[in-house]
Amino acid sequence: MKFQYNNLVLLNVILMFFFYACSSPESDGKKAAKPFCDCEQNAIDVRHKEYSKLTQKFDSYNFQTRIAVREKIQEINEQITNQLNECLQKAQDNYRKISGKYVTNYQRNSQFEYAFSGYRKINAVTDKKNEPLVSQINKLMLTVIPAKPNADKIKHDMIGRRITERPNGYRQPGWFWEIKDNEITDVQIISENRQDNDYLFEVRLILQTEGGGAHEAFVNMTYVLRQYDDWTIDFLESKEINIVKTGRFDNCVTIQRKGWSGEWKLEFTNHCDVALVVGGVLLPQYREEWIKFSRRIDANGTNSVGGLFSVSVQDYQIHFIERP
Repeated sequence: MKFQYNNLVLLNVILMFFFYACSSPESDGKKAAKPFCDCEQNAIDVRHKEYSKLTQKFDSYNFQTRIAVREKIQEINEQITNQLNECLQKAQDNYRKISGKYVTNYQRNSQFEYAFSGYRKINAVTDKKNEPLVSQINKLMLTVIPAKPNADKIKHDMIGRRITERPNGYRQPGWFWEIKDNEITDVQIISENRQDNDYLFEVRLILQTEGGGAHEAFVNMTYVLRQYDDWTIDFLESKEINIVKTGRFDNCVTIQRKGWSGEWKLEFTNHCDVALVVGGVLLPQYREEWIKFSRRIDANGTNSVGGLFSVSVQDYQIHFIERP
C-alpha cells in the first residue's frame, strides 16, 4: 500500500515537472494572445468574402438608391461585428483562465503580460486587404441613379432653406423666410428640365406658419447627384413671394393720408384684435414710379409709411390686408 502511494506521489511530481517544463509565462502569454489575433483575422477574411460577393453580384441586388447600397454594407459589417465580438469574448475567457495562474506572482505575471502584449503587437492585423474592394464598391454605388426628385422630396429638402424678397418687392431689403418643418402646405412642380447630370425645377410653394397668413412663393431649384447618396439641392433662386389674399380682413384697417406739402404719409389703424400686414404700392411726390410697400400693424395698433425723412406719398393703392 505504501509502495502504491509512493508511486502516485512520484507520478504527480513527474506530471508537474512536464507541466512546468512545457508551460512558461512567455509561452502562455502567446497562447492567450493568439485567439485574439485569430478572431480579428477571421473577421477580415469574412469581410473580404462578403465584399467580393457584393461586387460580383452587384447588379443582381437591383439597388434603387445609393442609400440601399450603404444599408447592405452596414448589414454585412454588423453581422461580422457580432461574430467578432462573440469570438473575442471566448478569447477573453481563455485569457482569464490562463492568466489566473500568474496573478499571485508579480514577476511571472509581468513576463506573461509582456509576452501577451508583444504577440498581439507583432501579429496585429490590418484591413488593407479589403481596401481595393471598398474602392470598387464605391465606384459601383455611383452607378446607381436614384429616382428624380418629386414634390414630397422637394418639400422635405426645403426645410432650413431661405426664400428672399427680390428688388422692388413688398418687403424691406434683407427680408427672408427660413422654412421650418410643417410650414410648406403645398408643393407644385411647374416645370422640370434635365440639364447634363442636373435637374432644374421651377416650383410653386404655399408657406404658412401656425396662425399666420399663407404665402405663395416661386423658386428655381437646381438638384445635383454627383458623389451624394441622393439628389441634393445645389442652389435655390428666389423668384417671387406674395401673400395669399383672402379678403377676410379688408374692413379691419382704416387708412388716412396725413401731413402737408412734401411730407405726406399713410397712417394705418387696426381695429381688429389680431396682427395684420398691409401691402400695396405708393406713388412718391414728384416721381412717376410706383413703389411696393408693406407694413405690419399690431392688434388694435397703428403704423405708417412715408412722411418726414421718408417719401412723401402722393397717391397709393392697397393690394392686400392679411395676417402676416
